Amino acid sequence: MIGAVVLAHEEPRRTARLASHLARSGCGVAVHFDARLSAEKLAQFDRLLSRHPNVAMVPRRRCDWGTFALVEAALDGLRLVRQRWPQVTHVCQLSGACLPTKPIATLKAHLDRHADVDFIEAVPLDSDPWVVDGLSTERFTLYHPFSWRRRKWLFDRNVSLQRALRVRRRMPRGLAPHLGSQWWCLSRATVDAILDDPQLPAYRRFFRHTWIPDESFFQTLAAKHSRARTGAPLTFARFDPQGQPYVFYDDHLDLLRQADGFFARKIWRGANALYDAFLDPALDDLPHAERDPDAIDRHFGAARNRHRSGRPGLIFHGSRAPRLRDAPRTARPYVVLDGLERVFPDLPAELGRRADVVMHGRVFHPQRVEFAQGAPAVPGNLTASLQVRDWAPHQFLSNLIWSRRDATQCLIHDFRNTAPISGLMVRDPNAIILQLSDRWILDLADLRIADEAVLAWAVRMHMAAADQTVAHAGDTRATVLRVSLADIAEGGLTTAERIAAALPEPVRDPGLFSSPVFGARLLRFLKRRAAAHPALGQLTPMVRRHEDMRRVLSRKT
Repeated sequence: MIGAVVLAHEEPRRTARLASHLARSGCGVAVHFDARLSAEKLAQFDRLLSRHPNVAMVPRRRCDWGTFALVEAALDGLRLVRQRWPQVTHVCQLSGACLPTKPIATLKAHLDRHADVDFIEAVPLDSDPWVVDGLSTERFTLYHPFSWRRRKWLFDRNVSLQRALRVRRRMPRGLAPHLGSQWWCLSRATVDAILDDPQLPAYRRFFRHTWIPDESFFQTLAAKHSRARTGAPLTFARFDPQGQPYVFYDDHLDLLRQADGFFARKIWRGANALYDAFLDPALDDLPHAERDPDAIDRHFGAARNRHRSGRPGLIFHGSRAPRLRDAPRTARPYVVLDGLERVFPDLPAELGRRADVVMHGRVFHPQRVEFAQGAPAVPGNLTASLQVRDWAPHQFLSNLIWSRRDATQCLIHDFRNTAPISGLMVRDPNAIILQLSDRWILDLADLRIADEAVLAWAVRMHMAAADQTVAHAGDTRATVLRVSLADIAEGGLTTAERIAAALPEPVRDPGLFSSPVFGARLLRFLKRRAAAHPALGQLTPMVRRHEDMRRVLSRKT
């Protein structure tokens, strides 16, 4: 007979189905529920006990992640299994998120062939880097009285203090620290040896203040007492680069049928198809799926690569922030207007009216976030919050483009702004930047400077700033098209076509750039200050001719 200790935290209905399946297959099942589970929810499970004599409840404890309470619950479960079902030959530890992937009869035959073998991962601490993230040796050599998840600040301060004081605990005599998965299957001989070990109280005192003892307590004691053991697990599980378990969903059914082992973890609570398939009594009659180890390795290799690199344009918590010289990874091309909206004042409104185009304002304005149509948020719950934007501007931009990757997004940005996002946009191959190279002339016209000396100084400063803008830096990967006021005034349709040719299809329309408006203010400034700089003198007749022609055409229409 096979025993099972099931450690569950929630979802009593799912756990009841699992326990019922195991009991129906002849297993003795001891179930432990976290003490925080409400009485109402636990009542759903209690109804199972009256129907299945092979199911028993373990006295409940509050079990926080990584604490010794999980070990105590498992020890209680082992004692209950041994007392209630003396004929048990092996005991498997499972979670409430496990499912059998093969018939229990197949598992029993496998264990009968390996009667004295313990199926437990027990890696010596000093010979294998089993730990992916977090403490390794210091799990054992320091005291850990605080929960890492609930009291992280205290946990970190406690570790730092002990390091400063050079605290170093010693393992109990006769034990060598081992680490491994908490989902194991022990032979009856090893279970008896652990429970009857006269030093068990001392071991419990020591491990009570280790970190994540459920990954070391039974592993270390199995290494001491086991006659024969193998690290080949009976529970199929895979972990991401940060050591977190991958969750299996309904579309993983075929993969799990090919997987090694007899159980799988971690099953999503809503995976109805998996529960229906693997807890069906007819599972015994299904033919075994041919295992393809290469396909499984490829699947999880791709998953780990996706975890490390993400998808182009989607930033998530596991990704690292790019350095300034690195480009943000955006999902598709987008358009950035730098000054052209001042010469083509109807351009933002015209773009906003087009299908498959989203026209934002100044998304990276120093004082506000201007989403399209003044929206407080965009799809994906990306909010117009300065705090959110400025915390990680590169992620903000990438997630903004991702949020409407079905459309061409446009935004307005002043690349004279030296914020890091300016450099990152210039290094983004998906950015299409349309820049008015001499917008400083429009800025001076707005200032209305009367003093000639001050004006001359302002001209020099503005031109120097324009020459240093990141939009034509050396490490440019974006598509940058720089046009001048003279190009617009004299180029006409040729310039409009050149601008349009740089744009993606939804906005590739020369008509958007065929009607510039320079305005009376600029013309007055040029007439009065043409002598302040050669560039102003050269531009004056061009703007005058254009504005005269525009007035003539407007009167005719």
